Amino acid sequence: MNKKHGLWLIALLLIAVTLAGCQSSTENAPEAAALPLREAIESALTDKENLVAYTADDLTDLMGILPEDYTEALFLMGSDSLSGREIIAARAKDSASLKKITEALNNYLAQRQQETRNYLPDAYKLQTQAKVETKNLTAVLIVGAHSAEETKAFLAGE
Repeated sequence: MNKKHGLWLIALLLIAVTLAGCQSSTENAPEAAALPLREAIESALTDKENLVAYTADDLTDLMGILPEDYTEALFLMGSDSLSGREIIAARAKDSASLKKITEALNNYLAQRQQETRNYLPDAYKLQTQAKVETKNLTAVLIVGAHSAEETKAFLAGE
């Protein structure tokens, strides 16, 4: 009987050691890699199917955001260009670039408000409720009816 108990004890110890080795430690695990910018933004939006993507050249021409200042950038606008719906996000290369991008987005938002103030009151209202926000090296400007919720959802993953 002693021999049988000893075998059971060894078997239980082996199982315990095996299970302990299989557990993942969240303390030692590396942070999950951030989603690609487009995927991260689209997962936070309520109307991604109604948006048109603009190019890196448009970011440079319209806002002065240069490709050498970011690793990823995205510029989306509502298919109804008069609605005021816009999403602009960029992951800066460093803190100096983040500062430049944030300043460019704030200037762009102010310019858009001046353009729409007297001609597109609904778009102007959305723009006055929007603001440029940052987290880590990411800057984002979301203009739309649900911009605060969408911005919060997007930045939660950054």
